[in-house]
Amino acid sequence: MDLCRDGHELLELEQTGSISGRCTIHPLFFIAAVSAVLLLATLSRYYAEHAISGKLYGTFVVWSLFLLLWEGTLYLGIFRSMLLAPPSVIITKTLYLLKKGYLQANIISTMSRFLAGFSLALVIAVPVGIMLGLFKKAYDWLAPPLNFMRMVPAPAILPFAIILLGIGEGPAVFVIALGSFFPILLNTVQGVREAEKLHIEVIQTLGGNSMDVLRHVIIPSALPTILTGIRIGFGIGWLVLVSAEIVAADSGLGFMIEGARNRLETPTVFVGMTTVCALGLTMDIFLKKIERFFILRRGGVFLQVESDITKINKKILCNEGR
Repeated sequence: MDLCRDGHELLELEQTGSISGRCTIHPLFFIAAVSAVLLLATLSRYYAEHAISGKLYGTFVVWSLFLLLWEGTLYLGIFRSMLLAPPSVIITKTLYLLKKGYLQANIISTMSRFLAGFSLALVIAVPVGIMLGLFKKAYDWLAPPLNFMRMVPAPAILPFAIILLGIGEGPAVFVIALGSFFPILLNTVQGVREAEKLHIEVIQTLGGNSMDVLRHVIIPSALPTILTGIRIGFGIGWLVLVSAEIVAADSGLGFMIEGARNRLETPTVFVGMTTVCALGLTMDIFLKKIERFFILRRGGVFLQVESDITKINKKILCNEGR
């Protein structure tokens, strides 16, 4: 890679919105394309109502009008393009960064860092939450220090993490794990405590042990609440991730955004922001579908518990028959 040539191209793109000898998106072409797609969607909605849903059409119209207003005001010179990059330049910059591999490298760095911290929080928070939900004395002992730590925002601990672990992966992973930990922990405790006492007593009456209660009643009943905590913890961890990368990382989308801000590369800032939003929204939709599946399934949990109780009862009777 020719660094001098690439640096010249980046600077030219920031200042003029185009790169000499390369294909760029003209503002008028962008406005015409968005208008044509909007018109096509409107005609499809008018002549074939089932071709596109009302909710999807409404969202598409709002975003199309927003992009047209954004591009048009900058093209007419109402706002300075240096402070607010037009969508056409942002798309051009995105394609350029993808071609150079710079955006993919930062996405991989951000995702690996986030998955490491979030997985660490998940592995610790769920077992600890089950333990605190089952044993009241353990909760009474550990609740005060945990509540004290919960009141300290994760970004506030970042300077201490940098002093302790240095610049690099350590502080970012630690802060992400800390930000995701408490929502998962608290929802796990709540889910365990909301388990049906009647089903627990029935299994114990039929001779089931503590593992039978945990496997057939507590975990199925608490799973939807745990998933809600996982989704909330994901959101907080994702927000903390960008803050950690801006301060304590040498790669990733947050690092890319901060570097572009220092160089006044507004299109790169918008590329980073859009990529962070798209990745977070995609993962949140995935978690929401999983959560909805188990919440809908929760109505059948009690039927499943009764079936498990019947199986345990048959097992006990078979053992007595022997």
